[in-house]
Amino acid sequence: MSEAGGSGTGTPTGDRRRAVVTLPRAFVPVAAPVSTERFPGVLTSAALLFALPFFAQSFYYLHELTAPYLLSKAWPLLSLPLSLYAVVRLQLPAKRFYLVFLAYALGFTPFVSMLQLGNGLVDALITTVKIWPLTYYFGLSALLVWLAPSYGRTRGSLVVLGAGTFVLMLALWLLVPTSWYVNDPELGKLFMLETERGYRIYMPMFFGTLFLFYLTRRFMQRPNLLLPLAILLGFVLLFSIYKQRTAIGGMMLVCIYAVGVSLAPRLRLLVAGLFLAVVPLGLAYLVLRDVEGLAQSLGGSLSVRQVSLGLAANFLGDDPWRWLFGVGATTRFGSITLADIFGNSNFYVADLGWFGIVFEYGLVGAVLLAGLYGWGYFTLLRSTRGVEDPMVLALSDYILYMLATSAVYSLVFTPGEFGVVMALAIYLSRARYRQPSTPAPEHRISFTVNRHQIRTRNAAARRQTVA
Repeated sequence: MSEAGGSGTGTPTGDRRRAVVTLPRAFVPVAAPVSTERFPGVLTSAALLFALPFFAQSFYYLHELTAPYLLSKAWPLLSLPLSLYAVVRLQLPAKRFYLVFLAYALGFTPFVSMLQLGNGLVDALITTVKIWPLTYYFGLSALLVWLAPSYGRTRGSLVVLGAGTFVLMLALWLLVPTSWYVNDPELGKLFMLETERGYRIYMPMFFGTLFLFYLTRRFMQRPNLLLPLAILLGFVLLFSIYKQRTAIGGMMLVCIYAVGVSLAPRLRLLVAGLFLAVVPLGLAYLVLRDVEGLAQSLGGSLSVRQVSLGLAANFLGDDPWRWLFGVGATTRFGSITLADIFGNSNFYVADLGWFGIVFEYGLVGAVLLAGLYGWGYFTLLRSTRGVEDPMVLALSDYILYMLATSAVYSLVFTPGEFGVVMALAIYLSRARYRQPSTPAPEHRISFTVNRHQIRTRNAAARRQTVA
């Protein structure tokens, strides 16, 4: 026995080192990650599921749903404090670009309409209502920074709303009686009965379209048999119930594009070559084979657009100032309307695509708007370089979808969709790579933060691997 009185183990009691016992990894207690969310998860999810459809203008034109319709119309004013906060405090990409276009559309164009169309001051200001939702870029960004939802919760809310769109569409198709369908858009736009397309449901499709793009991007990253089946089922429902030809065609083209750009470079080049060689020839064959039948299948929508295009072109005439700055718009509640000016109740600027934008905002406004959308698309592509995020890629696909269908659907018809896409993509890109224990920056949201966080995370991973 040692003089220190140690035991027969030979370990002196004076040595205060403690034996280390290694436990199996499964039994090692792990501290729960610190959440960055400011509110309980249930409350955050409920807030997102409630607010996102109003930011995306889901009820903006469904006047038969009185309460959501009125709330949707008032949403730009209700979210104005959030928008002002974002303009003043948040460092958002292209903030100045947005403000320039808003100043042109909200300040200059109403003045032009007073000169060109004879609007009164109040009527001229009311015509700007449809462009107010473009401020949702600021309002939704501020709401997301305030709620600070996790990446998974934000993405999950979008998936729930997207899948729920198709579930609700099918449920309404099966349960709603035929007596609810109307053949006059003034009576309702949700359940419609048309000569060419029969019974159909004009569902708000922002989240449903985004869901299809997300499933496509996810399948190309992680192939799973259920994903293409879900995509196929979605298109079957669209063709059977929704029946909006231009929108469905745009969705299909963007899904094909998403598949093509996700392939290996050589295979991508081969597929692109086959697509460019076969599709134009196929479309030309279908059109030339039965021109009259195609025109009849398009029905009244084609004739209305033709009449509106002719009236608009004649009104612009050879006046360079009208072509350069547009003529503005009127409201159906004003003392003077476009229908009165043209003597035709079927004149709709929203049906003229880019020409309608030129008619209302001029070539200057059209160039500004095209630049805004182009900036958004390429910014999102740049943000995902080296980081394959299927939801952010789907959001960039949605901008491409809006541009692809803009020949028919005016981009100022639902401008809130673009603001929502950009706000969500910027926030998701930032939130995905934020460490759970790192508090959210209070007044900063930009892609610069993402790149710094990605570099920090990768460096930490390399140090851990070496250790």
